Amino acid sequence: MANIPTEKAPKPGLNIYGFDSPNPAKCRIMAEKLGISYNYVNLNPGIGEFKANWYVGSVNPNGKVPAIVHVKEDGTSVTVWESAACLLYMAHEFDKDNKFSYSVGMPEYWSQMSWLSWQISGYGAMMGQAAHFNRYAPSPEEGATSRFVAGDRMTVADFAVFIFAHSAKWCGIDINEFPHVKAWHDTLAQRPAIQKAPQVPGPFPFGDEAVSKTEGPELEFLRGIRKVGTQGIKAAHDEWKKKVVPVPSDWANYEEEAPPASDKPQV
Repeated sequence: MANIPTEKAPKPGLNIYGFDSPNPAKCRIMAEKLGISYNYVNLNPGIGEFKANWYVGSVNPNGKVPAIVHVKEDGTSVTVWESAACLLYMAHEFDKDNKFSYSVGMPEYWSQMSWLSWQISGYGAMMGQAAHFNRYAPSPEEGATSRFVAGDRMTVADFAVFIFAHSAKWCGIDINEFPHVKAWHDTLAQRPAIQKAPQVPGPFPFGDEAVSKTEGPELEFLRGIRKVGTQGIKAAHDEWKKKVVPVPSDWANYEEEAPPASDKPQV
């Protein structure tokens, strides 16, 4: 931790590292619902602070957000990264009464784990891809019921799914086309803690209401973040010069006979 800038160094207690995006908001929602104090360390994505040597070397080797650093009373600390791992750690450490989680081994626990895993591997990933192509890519390309996600009460799985449903329009999706999802979203959105969490450290800029504004600082922010995102994606695309390694099953999806290997295009 010695190389972390003083203003970014973890303080005693729970520290959440992130910036304005859905995944860090999951952790803020969890902390607010648990009613625990936390230090939110806001990183600057515009200068790539989440890729800085101090962050990658001391907080998250994957260079992503969120990450948490829990500095305990005895001076020891635990660092966790990836949103699902952060949520489960927070449930283990701060939700001893299982208000928003289930005890390990219960059938409901595994249901919670299934939905949480679905969120991080399927729903969240696809929403991220939708935002990538619909909002950041230089050239856009074509091509639940009212009960809670993990059972009959709110759990960490709901927190993880909610913030992406809350950002549906930014991903190019009209949540109103899915009335059951909309009703579930609106039920959670009425909870004071879930209303508060997206306001840390400032108003969440990707919610449907925020992205629909035609003027004001929100619009200017979104224009700026899209410009930065588009430039970053284009730079990464231009840098990728490798060819796809061929395998024997190539061309199996074509009805016509595959051309000789020497005639196959190198992509």
